[in-house]
Amino acid sequence: MTHDATLPALREVIEADQQPLSQPALLMANAIRARHGAAVRALLFYGSALREGEAAEKMLDFYVIVRNYRAVHGWGLAALGAFLLPPSVHYLAFDDAHGRRLRSKYAVVSEAAFLRRAGGGSLESMLWARFTQPATILTDDPVLRARLIDTLARACRHFARQVAPLLAGPVQPGDLWVRGLCESYRTELRPENPGPRAAEIVARFPRRYARLSEILLPGNGALHLPDAGPVRRGFCRGKWALRRIIGKPLGALRVLKAATTFDGGLDYILEKVASHSGVRLDVTERERRHPVLHAPRLAWRLYRAGAFR
Repeated sequence: MTHDATLPALREVIEADQQPLSQPALLMANAIRARHGAAVRALLFYGSALREGEAAEKMLDFYVIVRNYRAVHGWGLAALGAFLLPPSVHYLAFDDAHGRRLRSKYAVVSEAAFLRRAGGGSLESMLWARFTQPATILTDDPVLRARLIDTLARACRHFARQVAPLLAGPVQPGDLWVRGLCESYRTELRPENPGPRAAEIVARFPRRYARLSEILLPGNGALHLPDAGPVRRGFCRGKWALRRIIGKPLGALRVLKAATTFDGGLDYILEKVASHSGVRLDVTERERRHPVLHAPRLAWRLYRAGAFR
């Protein structure tokens, strides 16, 4: 089976991921659409709330696909920053009709940037690795929906190409995905240990990842990866090393952006760090009012405390 011939089967897996949203997720999706109006082309629901079951107290993660950044940010520096370093991260919270608090951290990215980057057109692994995980697409445009299904299928194919040379010999169906997610998490500023996190994600959907491995690593029921050889394996390792080198600074810049694009941004970031690493940092009101100005010092304090691995 050729690589191109895998796409129809991969699209079937992505289609099978498309399930109705829970009431909290649907309410949040509608609220995000109301906030940004006609700029929104599609939403992708993903993350821990989808994997672990959506509870009112759990953060709801979305990627919001927009026509362009000007439609969301206007003509100012925020639009320029989103264009140069997508996505821009926003926060939304409200109480539903039953008084339950719903919260969402959502990322805004242009349609063109998402289709290119998530489909494998970026050295940085953040998008194409993230969207090898299940995601639910919401859009009223059937043409765009088909393009997004195809993009998520290409993300899986590209992921496999970038990870398979690191493995050789007999492998379990989930090994490729655990190794790749772990490698990708190591390129980001993440407080949790990447290995267990990657294994937990894959373990949630064993049949799905087994099917993806069957499509991308055919072996008549027994997955056995040929040795890629020292040159190809070294090239693959070099690319992941480069991703780690550039990914950490880019992640720090995105954290700075996130602290300025939603109310309580710094408090949210510190809460997220504490929930994953156990490191809690007290900040002054001045630091809270001017997070960008004090970001280098805060980042250094978190690093010294062991918040980032």
